[in-house]
Amino acid sequence: MNLNLKNVLVWVIKGLLFIVPFVALYIAAGLFFPFITGKAFAFRIIVELVFVLWVALAIFCKEYRPQRNILFYSLVIFTAIVSLATIFGVNPLRSFWSNFERMEGLITYFHLFAYFLVIGNVFRKKDWFVFFNLFVIAGWFENIYAFLQKTGRLASLQGGFRVDGTIGNPAYLAAYLIFILGFAILLFADTKKLWAKIYYAVSALFTLSTIYFTASRGPTLGILGAIILVFIIYLFVNSGEVAKKSKKIVLSILLFTVLICGGLWLAKDTSFVQSSPVLSRLTSLSFSERTITSRFTIWNMSWQAVKERPVLGWGPENYVVVFSEYYQPELWRQEPWFDRSHNVIFDWLINAGFLGLLSYLFILISAIYLLYRNFKENKIPLSKSLIVVGIFVAYFFQNLFIFDNIATYTCFFALLAYIYSVNKKEEITLEQDNSKASEYLMPATILAVIIFIFIGYSLVLKPFLANKYLLGALKENAGGDVVETANLFSKSLSINTFLGKSEARSQFANFAVGSALLSNQLNDEQKSQLLVEAIAEIEQDKNENLLDPRPSIYLGIIYSKINQIDKAIEAYENALKISPRKQDILFSLADCYMAKDDYKQALLILKKAYEEDPEFTVARIYLAGMYIMNNQQDKADELLLEGFGAVNVADEFLVKVYYKSKNYLRLIDTWQAYVNKDENNINYRKSLAETYLLVSQPDKAIEELEKIIEINPLVEEEVREYIRQIKGN
Repeated sequence: MNLNLKNVLVWVIKGLLFIVPFVALYIAAGLFFPFITGKAFAFRIIVELVFVLWVALAIFCKEYRPQRNILFYSLVIFTAIVSLATIFGVNPLRSFWSNFERMEGLITYFHLFAYFLVIGNVFRKKDWFVFFNLFVIAGWFENIYAFLQKTGRLASLQGGFRVDGTIGNPAYLAAYLIFILGFAILLFADTKKLWAKIYYAVSALFTLSTIYFTASRGPTLGILGAIILVFIIYLFVNSGEVAKKSKKIVLSILLFTVLICGGLWLAKDTSFVQSSPVLSRLTSLSFSERTITSRFTIWNMSWQAVKERPVLGWGPENYVVVFSEYYQPELWRQEPWFDRSHNVIFDWLINAGFLGLLSYLFILISAIYLLYRNFKENKIPLSKSLIVVGIFVAYFFQNLFIFDNIATYTCFFALLAYIYSVNKKEEITLEQDNSKASEYLMPATILAVIIFIFIGYSLVLKPFLANKYLLGALKENAGGDVVETANLFSKSLSINTFLGKSEARSQFANFAVGSALLSNQLNDEQKSQLLVEAIAEIEQDKNENLLDPRPSIYLGIIYSKINQIDKAIEAYENALKISPRKQDILFSLADCYMAKDDYKQALLILKKAYEEDPEFTVARIYLAGMYIMNNQQDKADELLLEGFGAVNVADEFLVKVYYKSKNYLRLIDTWQAYVNKDENNINYRKSLAETYLLVSQPDKAIEELEKIIEINPLVEEEVREYIRQIKGN
């Protein structure tokens, strides 16, 4: 065989894989969802190239072919089951492609399996040393970035006191750093040089401090639980004279950890803890907290959905279907749509049923079994084995509350591949070469590159361009260039890829409605054409996502904005069939009936919305307003008094209904409630003054206007002129 070509292929594969640890640092400012899509596209293109080159190499070089052990088979089974779940799920296209916000789906699982195969069969011991060191170096950049956020020199995406790094979310950052922390400790245990131990110790402590400043409770508890479990295992497993001293040290560290954590928990109500936003959040875990109670609600919804499709689930990326069908009204306090159950157990039950969950757990079990077997055969020392177990424990525990992203996946599958590759031979002999391999390796490599170009174009380049055009359209729209915005939306939507299509369509619909109503850059014909295109796109989206209510909601918004109320009602009713208990859909449907002056039907709809959860203040206000429009002021007052302790409540919707019903006296009381809430707000006082004029009380109107001058003398001339007009009338 041409040894030079083989060596070149090996080094190209390794060189590209050595980029992977730095993918987590990439923020693609020119892409939609820059903290997610750029990382995913970069990972995919690297994996696609190294995979096709590895296949060519493995065909002719048996030392690079897959070794078949229990971990290999567990991933084969997992990938096969998730593929079946995709095919037989409720939306196979979405299950395969995912969307720009998550960039997961079956396509990502294929890439992760390919990534596992390549690094697991190409890397040798020295390569793993380099690879884990590169992760630690990337961790330094991540930690420095987070430190600059903490000191205010870099902005945090989510704001507040929590750092989120280049990952864009504090919890995801902490989950990713669990692996960086683990790799640093793993390298610490693997070196005997003092300077190296100091370097890895500092790296671990720096990483641990960043995890602390994310104020993420799941990862923090996962790390603490992993420390306690690993130390307990060590105390029971380790033996011998040397172990006696180390056991005392371990026992002391274990006791210290428990005392510190217990002390902080007992001191959670003290000024010391409460004065620290991070400590306060980390010790504020309560089953009565809304975030926690909402998790239980979502998990219960997930379980109901699992019982409907227990074997292969609903297919990856279809949680929004479950969320819509099993929606519980008390979730109005949370974000409007969930696409994950925020629990790895329920996520896989939904994604691929019990078969999918068991296959996922089998991966972890296989990895730990292989780790144990290698320990028993003295291929991995106890310390390193326990560190890897600790990483798995912390990772799995935090995934009981959040979910994976590409940064955690690259680390997790790297760790799996490390365990898998322990039995790989270190040396490669020339006797493995043969003349047939030598003859065909070059054409096989050329073919591999051609296949890569095709795969990369279809799976990466086309979605990348669609994403780039989409963000370009949003930027141009923000800048006010309607024509260029429409052009870029057209480019994005014309690319034949399913990935991100729904997101592009919804954004295009928002733009089309806004331009049709407000833009002076388009003539009537262009506006009409834009609306026709938007409706066609959303209709197509509805047909491709039959169990997702959101396309119907967008259709309802479009039709209501252009005053096609009957079509809007039809769209909202279709959305309501899919998600019958979601109050926001009921509100929108009631709005349509109000636009038709059908207040009786609107009242029936809003009664249903209120009865779903009487604690929902918006539902209470809407129902009170509709009682007013149906001349049932006493019922409205009863609702308002019960919910707010007063019958006059500062609320925009009540302002509208009192004005529409010409109940100006109650409108005065409502504006007075606004003024009572903010006495220095001149807009509230101006509205109150104008309402006094509606009931022919100019003296009181002038009194409010005089107060405006006292609050802000800069508007005196304008207000005096208004007063003169009132007196002149």
